[in-house]
Amino acid sequence: MSEHQTEHAQRVVQQFRSMLDEQTRQRIGEDTFEELALMVESAITASVLEELERAADRIERLAGEVRRQAETYRSAEQPTLEPTGE
Repeated sequence: MSEHQTEHAQRVVQQFRSMLDEQTRQRIGEDTFEELALMVESAITASVLEELERAADRIERLAGEVRRQAETYRSAEQPTLEPTGE
């Protein structure tokens, strides 16, 4: 996972932690906050990967469309061979 995603997850957990009073933070414990950060990071990564897959699908469709247009253009530009009568 990227360093950016890790940092973002830690900021989310830190923000959540700041919303809690000291007694609640102590009851939850550092290990649980670390687990929460991993869960947040995992959710961010899953979301990023889903978007990358969608982008790859769009690129693949566009590439197919460009290829079809190029083939149509090529076949329209090629001179037709007329029988010479030989």
